[in-house]
Amino acid sequence: MVFLYKYNLLKAMEHKMLRSVLVVACLLSANWLYAEPVYKKVIEIKLGDYRYMPGDIQLIIDQPVVLRLTNVDLYTPHNFTLEDASDGLDVNVDIPAGESVDVHLMPLVSGNHVFYCRNKFWMMDSHREKGMQGTLSVIPAHQAEQ
Repeated sequence: MVFLYKYNLLKAMEHKMLRSVLVVACLLSANWLYAEPVYKKVIEIKLGDYRYMPGDIQLIIDQPVVLRLTNVDLYTPHNFTLEDASDGLDVNVDIPAGESVDVHLMPLVSGNHVFYCRNKFWMMDSHREKGMQGTLSVIPAHQAEQ
């Protein structure tokens, strides 16, 4: 009787361990099945002299893009702010002088948005007041082909 009890206990432990292994395997395979958007398109944007170059950017709905923000100023830090959380375009990133930052975007809704630098030195005009802002337009794919 004791032998049978130990045998059943071992079988129950085997089943429990097998279930755990299967759960982990399922979770790992589900993670492999999840597809990250492929950010193939890179748009280079230079920040310097209180402006963005280019100042007008056009994106296509549901097409992932990388904005490569490069601060070409030697001493002045800049910022890229785009505030529209409803469209999935909520960005506020600082770019130190002489450095680059990549921003990954996936525009979901068409429309026009203003981006700007929110930096301001004490007792001076903000970078935005000096003209450091631009326009980001998001359009449907069928309009981009024309």
